[in-house]
Amino acid sequence: MGDDEAERLHQEIEKLKFHNRTLLVLLGNLLEEKMQEPTIHEAIVVHDLSKPELQAFTQLIRDYEGDVKAFQQQASGMGHKFTGLTVKGLLQAFIESEILAGKCEEILQSYEMN
Repeated sequence: MGDDEAERLHQEIEKLKFHNRTLLVLLGNLLEEKMQEPTIHEAIVVHDLSKPELQAFTQLIRDYEGDVKAFQQQASGMGHKFTGLTVKGLLQAFIESEILAGKCEEILQSYEMN
């Protein structure tokens, strides 16, 4: 694959990401009362997470052993997308999607205590 073709594909991917975000915002405006509790699928689009990033974050949740400072440090080490606000939003999305809800609630409670 040549550089021109790779660049064209990259531009197409960026366009699709933009349209996904735009569509989610439009749906959010139309269904505002229902968008207060985003699912993990919606959160993935909003935060532009890749499958490996989601898998790494899921593993971080599974490995949580009560040390929220270590959790925060490990999450921030996963890349620029994992800010405190993003992490809290993702944890809430996991809870709403009923994925690792108990662990996520425990982590969010630890955030509130610190």
